[in-house]
Amino acid sequence: MAFFCDFDGTLTPIRRNPDAVGLAPRVRGLIEELAESGIIVGVVSGRKIGDVRKRVGLRRIWYGGAHGLFLRDREGRTHSLAKPGHKARIREAANLLARQIRGASGLRIERKIATVALHYRGAPLKSQAIARNAVARAMERDPRLCLLASKKVWGLLPDAQSDKWGAISFIMKHEQRRNSDGPWLVIFIGDDATDERAFARMSGISIVVGEKTKTAARYWLRSPGEVRKFLERLNATRR
Repeated sequence: MAFFCDFDGTLTPIRRNPDAVGLAPRVRGLIEELAESGIIVGVVSGRKIGDVRKRVGLRRIWYGGAHGLFLRDREGRTHSLAKPGHKARIREAANLLARQIRGASGLRIERKIATVALHYRGAPLKSQAIARNAVARAMERDPRLCLLASKKVWGLLPDAQSDKWGAISFIMKHEQRRNSDGPWLVIFIGDDATDERAFARMSGISIVVGEKTKTAARYWLRSPGEVRKFLERLNATRR
């Protein structure tokens, strides 16, 4: 069995300030228990890989940052799924965004080496319009870019093939080489548009978190609190 999940909005509630997000000790303990039971565990986030590793704080699990473009395996080795030229193209897009939103209040650019995010949570409507136009301009400049419209953030990926399912597929191939005995059950839990692309492409158990909306996921949990209950029940089946 392999268990993968997003971080913000899935293991933890969404916060106005992303730097204020922390993982509850109870949830950390449940994830650690899963990993110790023999399940392959991975947290795949849009955050930088060092950031999500710091906030989860567990060893012997997989970490994915920048929507899975950068990975760290259970032995601490790093893997990059970014292709040649990705970093340069994203750097150019980030510089263009910075020029376009200069002077607009409430906007923040987050550079993640091979992806870039434009946050507009709490920004006035005028600034949101400026941000929307800036993203459109960047995509006109480089049509290969892929837009991920998430919760109060627009993310730009280097191409349409770069996503969390690509990361999960890489992890599964890596683990299957180590243990090819029998079929695998894959579970993935996420909460927004960045996770929908994985739901649409995977088989196994896909679970969306949050308000019940149109989704490619097979199952639904209302909140990170219900994710915790799911983890408790999943651990109970392993004892």
